[in-house]
Amino acid sequence: MLKKTTLLLFSFFLSFFTFSQVGIGTTNPETDLHIAGELLVQEEFTIKPLPAVTMADEDFKLVTRLTNSNPEGEIAILNVDSLTVAPINVINYEFTNIDRDNLRNVNLQYSADKYVVGVANFRYVGDAIQKQDGTGGKTIGTFVLRTFIENNQWRLEIRNRDLHLDDGRSVNYYVTLIVYDKSYYRNLPAIVTNLGGANNGTASAIPDIY
Repeated sequence: MLKKTTLLLFSFFLSFFTFSQVGIGTTNPETDLHIAGELLVQEEFTIKPLPAVTMADEDFKLVTRLTNSNPEGEIAILNVDSLTVAPINVINYEFTNIDRDNLRNVNLQYSADKYVVGVANFRYVGDAIQKQDGTGGKTIGTFVLRTFIENNQWRLEIRNRDLHLDDGRSVNYYVTLIVYDKSYYRNLPAIVTNLGGANNGTASAIPDIY
């Protein structure tokens, strides 16, 4: 009787192990759920949280659910091995020996199709621009710090558009750029609000961040 019971239990566990792996699109599943082909999730897609990643971890892939697929819900793998930059990159720039303090159009060599480039920290080191008489009294001009797109490349402008340093005087610019990979992030469109000459008001639209 003992031998028959042992054999019965062994057969039960063998059967459970054999049928615990499910294959879709394959007759030889290699894990609990093996899908050979595309995967579409129409509703929620819940997985375990990603554990802490150390410097020694390699060969991991990121799985995401697309909301713009047709139909919605296609599962895609983001292969981090093919990325040329990290999702967020912090890069410090220093500009010296500038002509009359004007950086009009510096090509940062980041494609607007692939990246979003923003400005974080900024530091002005050197001679100050002297105030000059304007129509309403003394003025220090219009100082501009911005990134912008031209010919599908991100550009940088740092300068005083109205006033300049005198010859023989110098200035250095230190700026930190934040470069976002569009595989993870997107650049939201501009929202234009006409305040009609007022100093306060309400934005004309709510950004679509979803």
